[in-house]
Amino acid sequence: MTMYKEFKVGGQSGSPFGFFGPLLALAIIFTVMFFVAKGVFTILSWVAPVLLLATLIIDHKVVLNYFSFIFKLLKENTVVGVVAVVVTFFAYPFVAGFLFLKALGARQLKKMTDRVQQESNTYADYEEVKEEPEDFLELPQTNSKPKEPSPQQRPNDYDDMFK
Repeated sequence: MTMYKEFKVGGQSGSPFGFFGPLLALAIIFTVMFFVAKGVFTILSWVAPVLLLATLIIDHKVVLNYFSFIFKLLKENTVVGVVAVVVTFFAYPFVAGFLFLKALGARQLKKMTDRVQQESNTYADYEEVKEEPEDFLELPQTNSKPKEPSPQQRPNDYDDMFK
């Protein structure tokens, strides 16, 4: 006897409206994702000027380097440069957040390199070690004869090829 498996989208009920449940669930999930993204963008748009000012205070070179990067893109590849300008204009809250995080990272990196340079310029504490007599590692002579190599260990012509 042969058994056939049948897969239905809307469950086992066999109703012609069974696909509306998963469709409704997807619609709810995407609606919630939209409102969460909209909320994040709204909050970032209010905080963006403060982040930009904080970035300028922490490290103004980050902002200058970003604008020089955009200008370089405009000169070298105009289409990509124009797209970068448009993205910067419309997504300014995300750009401000990115520049703020980049400035914080550069500041932390600078602190760490300064600390490493300061540690490398200081002398390490040391302790003078007493010299041991030179004969403390001398071992007594043994009277044993070296063992003859077994037939398996004797050199042969094949071993001479690699010398």
